[in-house]
Amino acid sequence: MMRILLVLAMLLLAYGCSSDDSDTREETIGKEIADDYNAAMDKAQNVEDLMQEQKEKMDEALKEDQDP
Repeated sequence: MMRILLVLAMLLLAYGCSSDDSDTREETIGKEIADDYNAAMDKAQNVEDLMQEQKEKMDEALKEDQDP
């Protein structure tokens, strides 16, 4: 009896997790929000990279200034 219930539960889980035809999906608002979020995160990463480069240049200049 337990095996039957386990198999039935697994089949229902697999059926519930399966998706419809993915070719007919429409773009959703969630995708637009995610795209905007990803673009903002990319921009923030670029700014962080630029700031890190500037910090390294300043550290190098300070190091050169301190060396006798």
